Amino acid sequence: MQTIDETPIDQLAALQEFDRRLRDKAEVVRAAENEIAELEEQLARQREATRAAQAERSAAEGRHAELEARLEGEEAKMTDRRMRLNRVRNEKELLALRREIEVSKEANQQLEEELLRVMESLDTLTAAALDAETRLAELEAASLARISERQAEITRFLVDLTHDREARDKMAGTLDQGLRQKYEQIFERRGGTAVVEVRNGTCQGCHMNLPPQLFNELQRCRDIRSCPNCHRILYWRAERLEPTPAQR
Repeated sequence: MQTIDETPIDQLAALQEFDRRLRDKAEVVRAAENEIAELEEQLARQREATRAAQAERSAAEGRHAELEARLEGEEAKMTDRRMRLNRVRNEKELLALRREIEVSKEANQQLEEELLRVMESLDTLTAAALDAETRLAELEAASLARISERQAEITRFLVDLTHDREARDKMAGTLDQGLRQKYEQIFERRGGTAVVEVRNGTCQGCHMNLPPQLFNELQRCRDIRSCPNCHRILYWRAERLEPTPAQR
């Protein structure tokens, strides 16, 4: 709220402090939102990795079951062929049956070898799936708690920002519109520093020395002046001198 002694430059300096606090709070909200997005992306990647590991394990389990069923069927056929050996009627049938048995043995051996490879692979895939599931559970426990915490912070800061922006707009509304627009443009272009102090004749925005006449004008009046180098709005106040030893 403007006091009787406040000049436009005093109001601008106060408004800048308000805007900086608003910017800092908005940055906190953005950082929290970015952190949430990153955590959610990590979760999504781990969930996808877990689904892939589970799918590979399921495929191996299906292949294992299929091979066992085929092997069981071939063994049943082998038993039937061996029983038929006792019922053959001639040498030709005997040779043909023995040939079937030999072919069946080779097929069974191949099935057993493949089944062994699948079982070994299944052990590895099962371990990988369990590891992925464990990682996912741990990540969910940590990330979901952090996401909830950051979302609560965002909610609080957004409420504060709403109230602060209303107060800021009320403060800015007391300024001349042209001056306000100039200030806001510089504030945006210059990274949140539109109003700068002058110390010892030097602009604290660009650290360049001001022309002596301009510095003298700043000390004599509180009119709006801009730095000829960086174009920020200049703010001068009498500097406090350190007391000498005799004055202490």
